[in-house]
Amino acid sequence: MAKLDDGSFLYAMDDKPWYRFIQNPDDAIRLLHVDETAQQVVFVQRFSADTRHHMHTHHCTAIAYTLSGTWKYDDTEIPEGTLAYEPYKSTHTPMTSDGNVADVLVILTAINKDGRFLELHGEDGESFELNLEVFKLMDSMSPEEFLDFQRAQAGAGGSAD
Repeated sequence: MAKLDDGSFLYAMDDKPWYRFIQNPDDAIRLLHVDETAQQVVFVQRFSADTRHHMHTHHCTAIAYTLSGTWKYDDTEIPEGTLAYEPYKSTHTPMTSDGNVADVLVILTAINKDGRFLELHGEDGESFELNLEVFKLMDSMSPEEFLDFQRAQAGAGGSAD
C-alpha cells in the first residue's frame, strides 16, 4: 500500500490477504479499504464453485463489478464484466452454480452514515449485521485471527459468516 501526498491510497492486490470463512473455506474476502469518514468499504469477494451465501438486506448501496467468472443473485446471472448496482433496502441471495466461480469487486457505502451495510439472514431466523465495526475489526486482524474470531462467535451462538 502507498499513501499519496493528496491522501489517496494505492493498493497492490497481492499485498492484501484473503480472509476465509469457516462455513466455506473456499470463499474469501480480500479487504482493500475501510473508510470510516466516508462510511465505505471496498473488497474483493471470492465465490467458490456452487456456493450459497446468506440472504441479506442492504442498509447501504453496493456496487459489485464482476472481475472474473459468473455469480448470481437468486436466478439472475452476473457474468464477468458486468456491474451490479444494489440499492438501499434490496434483499437477495448471492451464489454460484453449475461449477462457476467468481471474483467480484464490491464497494459498500452506508446511506445514513450509521455504519450499517448488510443484514445477513440465517436459515434459523437469526440475523447478523455486517457493519463498519466488523470490517474495521477484520482489517485489524490477520486471516488466522479472523478464523479464530469466527470460531469464537460460532461457539457463543452467534453467526460467524
